[in-house]
Amino acid sequence: MTRMLLTPGPVEVPHHVALEGATRMISHRSGQFSALYRELLADLCRLLEVEEPPVLFPGSGTGALDALCQNLLSPGDRVISLSCGAFGHRFREIALRRGVDVIPLDVPWGEGIGPDLVAQAIRANRDTRAVLITHNETSTGVLNPIELVTEVIPDDVLVLVDAVSSVGAVPCLPSKWRVDGLATSSQKGLMCPPGLGMVWLSPRGWERAAQVSCPTYSLDLKLYRLHRERAMETPYTPPVSLYFQLARALKDILSHPKETWWRDRRRFSRGLCAALEALGLSPLVKDPSLRSPGVTAIVGEEGLCKGIRKSLAQMGLQVASGQGDVKDRLVRIAHYTPMGWPELSMICGTVWKAMVEMGMRPEMDRVMEAALVEMEG
Repeated sequence: MTRMLLTPGPVEVPHHVALEGATRMISHRSGQFSALYRELLADLCRLLEVEEPPVLFPGSGTGALDALCQNLLSPGDRVISLSCGAFGHRFREIALRRGVDVIPLDVPWGEGIGPDLVAQAIRANRDTRAVLITHNETSTGVLNPIELVTEVIPDDVLVLVDAVSSVGAVPCLPSKWRVDGLATSSQKGLMCPPGLGMVWLSPRGWERAAQVSCPTYSLDLKLYRLHRERAMETPYTPPVSLYFQLARALKDILSHPKETWWRDRRRFSRGLCAALEALGLSPLVKDPSLRSPGVTAIVGEEGLCKGIRKSLAQMGLQVASGQGDVKDRLVRIAHYTPMGWPELSMICGTVWKAMVEMGMRPEMDRVMEAALVEMEG
């Protein structure tokens, strides 16, 4: 039985991207590596629509968030931490360990963070140094409207964004949206194996980094920038094989207009949600405009969700449960890699089978009709 990975990270790596990891090893102090590095950074700039390239380093998305906090925040800084799920809470915990003064602002899981809420928090905390927010919250399937939130944040307040699970899968334009620090990684929307953390800083972000003494050598973004500008190298050994894989994945994404790639992710997400709702299931995110194109979370009774996850696993489709208090009452299905009608039919057919085995009688014809309307709309 062929297994298909539908977890929110790591995601299913396309076969040709995986094969790039077997490319013969090269020295990270060679002209060949510098050429690869230069091309990779140029494609990342195209994807993010920025001039200054991001910093790449060994690590996870959590490591990238750590790098943001270590380089842009100092102990005692007042920070507003916005959270609508487990990863918003994680970003907060990382900032707390840096010794900052955190003002927490939470919304119920399944809801998004709107600009009015943020504006109110800033008015109440005039001495705020930075705002922390998660773009795509994979614990709930919420896509926060970053481009609207940043409009109400004053220019003297840094905007730090967890884009770990959004870059690649959805438009993420930090320069256009007035983001100062953005963290992401290789294993979600960029469709690569885990192991590469990435951080992008705006000019204001770099100005702030110059004023902050980063306590760790391995996460010092200034050190990476210096080596890149001096010799198109990294300060220490990078995961070279992942550079080859990321370069190939970026070529896939950029081989046609980015808008087409992002549109296809949205269409699949809408089709899947429509089909699951037609089956009688409930997406955790009620507002369709806030649903993530990368992951869909279904909420229900513990027995139902357990049965669906078990049935999918028996078919080789590996999905995820929830996190925190809703761990056992969620089914999270990721769809970061290219998928279409065959994959949607397989997922929904297996969910239908699980529900039938539990004594339910969902109507499959109506299910696929609902999905088709959304995917072709």
